Amino acid sequence: MSSGTRLFGTDSEKIVDLASWFAHAPPEKGDAQWRDGYSAKEQAKSWLRTGAPAVPSELWEALSRLGLGEIDEVFGRPEHTTGLDDYGRGRQHDLFGCARHEGATRFVFGVEAKACEGFDGTVADRASDRPPSKKRARCNLLASALFGRPVLDEDTGRVLDEDLGGHGYQLWTAAVGTIIEAQRRSVEDAVLIVQQFLPRSLEEARGHDRRDWESALSSNAALVEAFVGAIHEVGATAHQTAFVAPGTRLHVLKVESGLVG
Repeated sequence: MSSGTRLFGTDSEKIVDLASWFAHAPPEKGDAQWRDGYSAKEQAKSWLRTGAPAVPSELWEALSRLGLGEIDEVFGRPEHTTGLDDYGRGRQHDLFGCARHEGATRFVFGVEAKACEGFDGTVADRASDRPPSKKRARCNLLASALFGRPVLDEDTGRVLDEDLGGHGYQLWTAAVGTIIEAQRRSVEDAVLIVQQFLPRSLEEARGHDRRDWESALSSNAALVEAFVGAIHEVGATAHQTAFVAPGTRLHVLKVESGLVG
């Protein structure tokens, strides 16, 4: 695989450098999240580290190993939003991309970028939100799309599957959002990439960064491993729901990237 890369903001304007990334695809909380050592800005730096938009080499190598075919261009959209259901806010991808060959999309990918942060709690954390909240219903739609079965009793909040309930919630929304985008384009493969940023050394980080990198990295690795294992137990393909068609293949990659600073 080899490609040229083009990035576009949520306003469809081209992104060519850090300034245009922030202008056209800023993180939800703006300046508060646009900080060195934090995932929003570090992701942008990684896609622009060559001086022009380009798929980070470590992501490209991981995608190439999937063997999904020749690619000659990549279109990427930071902060792209995908509707998941009728229950409100959709999935906001850190970056959504289409991998193309001769003008046709071969596969799509969604990036969940992480520094010293988790996956917005677990699925089971949503169990205590009673109706009229739709959180339990959304969790069951996500579970049904990924695993073919519900995870919560929507009336009582009882967790029906403790293992699934312990999954990182954003892994589910990221995966299903990417599957939906694949189906909109009639492609068979959806790739979820967890781009985990690492400090140059944990010892160095302890000297100037109060965040608990060791705990965050260990927890994220375990959550991704559990999710990948559960996905493969059910065939790593989408299941039928009111919002998702069956059959789309789901690939999950965890890729480590160094902090730029």
